[in-house]
Amino acid sequence: MLGKTHLTAGVAIAVCVMRPGTFPELLVGLGAAVVGSVISDIDVGSSGSGRAADRIIWVSAGAVAAVAAMERFWNVGVWDMILRNSSLLRVAAGSLGFIGVCAFGKAQPHRSFMHSFLALGILSIIMGTVLPAAVPYFALAFLTHLGLDLLNYKKVRILYPRRGGLCFRLFHSDGAANWLLFSAGLVMGVWQVGMCVWRILRLPYF
Repeated sequence: MLGKTHLTAGVAIAVCVMRPGTFPELLVGLGAAVVGSVISDIDVGSSGSGRAADRIIWVSAGAVAAVAAMERFWNVGVWDMILRNSSLLRVAAGSLGFIGVCAFGKAQPHRSFMHSFLALGILSIIMGTVLPAAVPYFALAFLTHLGLDLLNYKKVRILYPRRGGLCFRLFHSDGAANWLLFSAGLVMGVWQVGMCVWRILRLPYF
């Protein structure tokens, strides 16, 4: 599937399952889900689509920057959440570790390491050293990405480093199914985030 479909579907599934109950958790969850939904495709650069890989990096960095900006200007409590579960040293080490794993994955063939349970496990552990609350959102979005790619015609090495891969050969990545899944993810994501905001603010339902 295309990147925008991975993004909307990953965020929608993560928020729907986790149902964050506070603004800090909602912001952290959204940021982690955005990164988890697209980071696997950082390896497309090794398949001749460098600009696509660059977009993945910018989207991931933008999600982190957006959360940081909200914390800086509105003090929503994200930094307090991080420090309650971590330390500056662990944040620095975890960030470098995450970047290092992604740098390794970027150099691998498309739909290999960065599309595997191994990458999911390593990145989730690293993220857990910085902010455990972000891990479920990241993991759910990452798994959603893998699930969507399994529907296509190109095999996914989800059991990397084991050779061979799996695909269900149901849809082309840029066909009608991609548009339908993108639309469903967008509607579901907006609805779920809106519902979370209503619950947090204790607004009455219409």
